[in-house]
Amino acid sequence: MGGKASLLILLGFSTIMILVGLNMNRASTSAVDNSSKYYEISAAKEISRSGINLALNNLSRNNSWVPSKSPYSYMGKNNLEISVKDTGGVKIVTAIGTYADKSRLIEVKINQSSFSEYAYFSNIEGNIWWSAKDSVSGPFHTNDDIQVQGHPFFAGPRTSHGGKMKYYTDKPTDDPTIVGTYTPGVKIELPKDGITKLATSAGSGGYVFNGAKDVYLEFAGDSIKYKMKSSDPYITVLATDMAPNGVIYVDNGDLHLQGTVKNKWSVGSDKNVYLDDDIVYSNIPDPMDINDPSKDLLGILAKKDVIITDNAANKTDINIHAAIYCETGSLVA
Repeated sequence: MGGKASLLILLGFSTIMILVGLNMNRASTSAVDNSSKYYEISAAKEISRSGINLALNNLSRNNSWVPSKSPYSYMGKNNLEISVKDTGGVKIVTAIGTYADKSRLIEVKINQSSFSEYAYFSNIEGNIWWSAKDSVSGPFHTNDDIQVQGHPFFAGPRTSHGGKMKYYTDKPTDDPTIVGTYTPGVKIELPKDGITKLATSAGSGGYVFNGAKDVYLEFAGDSIKYKMKSSDPYITVLATDMAPNGVIYVDNGDLHLQGTVKNKWSVGSDKNVYLDDDIVYSNIPDPMDINDPSKDLLGILAKKDVIITDNAANKTDINIHAAIYCETGSLVA
């Protein structure tokens, strides 16, 4: 009896081990399958990401770019499809990556950044030295070097430049205070037709000053004051009557600016723009708070330089609330 019992126990144990072995094999096979599926899904996702990066890289250089040979080949297979749909200023970029029998779709929405996002943007700094008395509240960028003297203040939220940080004396003496993100070595392509577009917009629903060597313009809330000579009295008009679309352009003359801006305006000249006194918003936003936008917005555009006038009003300081664009020159003090 004992022998039979031992045999039964042995056979039972063998059966259990066979079942355990089968289950282990199934678990191992399942783990391999899961690992393989995970790899295929991850590979498909990475192919999609590559497609998005390819599209964004091309769109950054050419805003009208469209994929010319979709599907694209990745590792010798036509397994990447890219499409770009323009929906009126916002582009929808879609990439579908396929690996084995797994596909993954990534979709992003992008719009072209505006220079109005910057408090200050320049291509060439010239002889500008940012000093201890200078502060910039808002995004700052130059494609040139930043030249600093005596700890100027850049309030952010981001500061970037394409060249070097140059110190008037040395770093301990001149190093600026930078709040927010700081990104050196970045260049942003500057358009070469900003003034042409301004002139076109001013001629279609805006206002163009022709034949004046100088135009003096003062924003006064809902009104605009202007004159052609510094000694003349101002002519006052309702701002929306003068330029319904908010664009004013001086053709073949210099523009002089000051005042308090209400609503959205773009003003400029195919020569120089002089800042004769403070030019500020009536509703001043917090530059560090993206949820505190102002209804007021000013773009100052010059073919050559934007110049801070050397006069009594600017002797100690000047407040500038504007996005400044200098096509071939820079901000000059």
